[in-house]
Amino acid sequence: MYLMQDYLAPQTEAAVFTDEQWLAALLAFESQLAQAQAECGLIPQAAADAITLACDSVALDRDSFATQARHSGAVGLALTRPLQQWLVAHAPQALPWLHWGTTTQDAVDTAHAMLTRDALAQLQSALESLCAPLERLAREHAQTPMLARSLLQPAQVTSFGFKCAQALAALRRSREALRGLSASALCVQLGGAIGNRAAFGQHGAKLEAALARRLQLHPAGHAWHTQRDHWMRLAMEVAVCSGGLAKLAKDWALLAQCEVGEISEAARGATSSAMPHKRNPVHCMQAVAQTQAVPHIASLLLSCMAQAHERALGEWQAEVAHWASLWQHAIAACQALALATSGLQVHAGRMQANIDALQQVIFSEGLAQALAPFVGADQAASLVAQQSEIALAASRPLSELLMQHAAQPEARRALAEATDLQRAVLASAAACHDLLKE
Repeated sequence: MYLMQDYLAPQTEAAVFTDEQWLAALLAFESQLAQAQAECGLIPQAAADAITLACDSVALDRDSFATQARHSGAVGLALTRPLQQWLVAHAPQALPWLHWGTTTQDAVDTAHAMLTRDALAQLQSALESLCAPLERLAREHAQTPMLARSLLQPAQVTSFGFKCAQALAALRRSREALRGLSASALCVQLGGAIGNRAAFGQHGAKLEAALARRLQLHPAGHAWHTQRDHWMRLAMEVAVCSGGLAKLAKDWALLAQCEVGEISEAARGATSSAMPHKRNPVHCMQAVAQTQAVPHIASLLLSCMAQAHERALGEWQAEVAHWASLWQHAIAACQALALATSGLQVHAGRMQANIDALQQVIFSEGLAQALAPFVGADQAASLVAQQSEIALAASRPLSELLMQHAAQPEARRALAEATDLQRAVLASAAACHDLLKE
């Protein structure tokens, strides 16, 4: 990772899709392929054991591997040649069985599925670390009133808990979707040269199941060399999840503005090189930055689906090259938000003050409905609109101004009920609790 990327990525867990992990996964494919083939009676057990020993003994050099793959255009050759050299020296009888019946894409896609499985586990862990404090905030603040904003302007009263519960529900839906999609996406690739498993005869399905079991993947039941729909659906759900993370980060960053001041991240010392007073929402900033690239990566990956015939020329290779970035951005954004959430400070007093400063104009809909039985619906709407401007300009409660136009005791009671903050927050509190039940 480059320096200007590194500071935006909270390193709370192990990195994913590293060069070392790639090389280890490719060797695991070759080793377990041989063992699965021996298990199915396709190659001698002695040959399989020799190939496994070769995979355990050969230390693939990253730079040499990249140079060989760049020259040939085939990662499989860069993988198998060091193994062939070891077998020539130590177990030449096993040479014919190395990488038998498979092709480069089988090795790369299967290794990629293994690395993606690990990345998914890390994303799910990060989501859990975010969802737990989000749920706590939702429960604690189900009835904490705050301004709802529509088109970035004050709208009506909601609760901070309801905002948290909405974000929580979206992230939980993504978590469940990712879990459901994993069974059809995180699969062994075992198609051979053109995807028909010709070399394995009638043993293709049995071999695939054995290899999947050994590598802790799922059997696809078919080759997916150029039909990438299941694989892409998993990626697109990661993009959707990132959208939910971006929305949460953006909302919290806006609420943390000094002029709004309704939440803040935990104190972390200096956050500005020039202004000691500043208290920047650093983790929200990291999450926003991480999610910026995701829609573009998702679009790029989708454009890679038009893969020609039985094996792609460039599209698949581009997909493999950019796939990791999608996951890395999503995981980093989620980790950053988990850190923001775990220490989040909720300023309920400021939320109340921001409501009070609007002199009840946010209750305009309810006030118009309360006034309508006494002056008529059209007149009520007109009065509320006119008096709202006066209320803000004169810093006088809107209901007080409206009472001049409806002095009946029943009207006064209706106007008072329409501006009762605790009554107003009840709908959001109920909606919050409903979401928490899901």
